[in-house]
Amino acid sequence: MTAEISAIERLIITQDCLELICRFARKNDDRDADALAEMFVADGVFRRPSLPDEPYRGREAIRAGFRARPANKLTRHVVCNPTVTVVSATEVRAESYILLYTATVEDGAKFPVPADARQLLGAFDDLIVRDADGAWKFKARNGSLAITIG
Repeated sequence: MTAEISAIERLIITQDCLELICRFARKNDDRDADALAEMFVADGVFRRPSLPDEPYRGREAIRAGFRARPANKLTRHVVCNPTVTVVSATEVRAESYILLYTATVEDGAKFPVPADARQLLGAFDDLIVRDADGAWKFKARNGSLAITIG
């Protein structure tokens, strides 16, 4: 680290990055591919926990990957135990667990709908950087799975 970061600045950076992680889960469940893609730097990399060996490289590939999801799949991502390590004023490392609930929604379904039998518990290992515009964005979001349920 070249310059010392004040405690207040460290708290602000930490909160901004925690917000990014949580907003990612929410926008994912909202199926907002444009918002998700904009959370990455232009050359960012995203590895889904369920397909870590098939990364999306670049913002447009990330956008296309999220747009390609099945239209009848309802998701709810629960973010757990996030930790943020401020490396510098422009770089952060973060880790979090993710619990994914899914449901298949048929036409005319009434809510709430029953969950699919298979649910996933995984993790994200993130590299978050301050972009040229000053916003915190994912440079790399690497997912992995630890447990399948059902």
